[in-house]
Amino acid sequence: MKQEENNEKSEKRFISLLSDTTFKHFFKIEDYKEFFNTIIKPYTNMDISEFRLYDTEFNSGNEKRDYRLDILLESDKCDLIILIEMNQFPSKEIMYRNRLFVYTALSRSLNSGEKIKKKKVIQINFNKEKHPYVSKASYSVMDINTHKEIKDFKIHEVYLENYKGIRYNGDNKEETYLSLFTATSYEELREIAGDDKEALKIVDELERLGLDDKFGLAYDNEVMQKKMINTARNWGYDDGKADGLEEGAKAKEIEIAKNLLKNGASIDLVSESTGLSVEELEELKKEG
Repeated sequence: MKQEENNEKSEKRFISLLSDTTFKHFFKIEDYKEFFNTIIKPYTNMDISEFRLYDTEFNSGNEKRDYRLDILLESDKCDLIILIEMNQFPSKEIMYRNRLFVYTALSRSLNSGEKIKKKKVIQINFNKEKHPYVSKASYSVMDINTHKEIKDFKIHEVYLENYKGIRYNGDNKEETYLSLFTATSYEELREIAGDDKEALKIVDELERLGLDDKFGLAYDNEVMQKKMINTARNWGYDDGKADGLEEGAKAKEIEIAKNLLKNGASIDLVSESTGLSVEELEELKKEG
């Protein structure tokens, strides 16, 4: 029995909170809304429990390369769109892309009809990096002609590595929850959570997800894609190199898909896990 437990432990992959795949999983479950309310409410001054996750994503406007936003939250009860970016590999290009998402979200909020209704857009960037001076920063957008603040935009940067090492002491929920994003093992997650019930619920679910092969494939695919894109940017954002890396990532997805199909996984499951279309997978299945 002990040997079986050890085998199970060795097969468990670590699932980080700093992933839009993970965020979306938790946000859709009511039991975890209080956790995310704690880390998001300081920037919105609103209870986000009534916000819904908008799954149909739009891109940054780059036709050549479709870099999709991570999280978009909306509510029918207020004129506010919340964009959340989980930046595991932050860079200048990532920050520029994130700004494009803000402008795109605002332009899409203009509804035609008897009245044109414009929504306010708040973007929160959770960045896996350390800032030498501040843990958080907030920015407004200025009209280039009038030099006045455009009040429909607000951008917040959270530098997660500034919270690394923080442990729950009974009176620091927000800082503790942000510290959880920096953890690299389940042991560290539990040390950070201490006896906070909401944090421990998150850790328990992360450990369960670490044994869930379906979730693990989706998580691994996201991490791989972000690493590929980030590497291309670090090489100087050269189109040829970026395209080569994307082709490599696609080849890896195909390899994973072929193995899953051979092992009897359904086309729907493989499509969800790898991002390949049903049509592509049907062709792969024909090829054997």
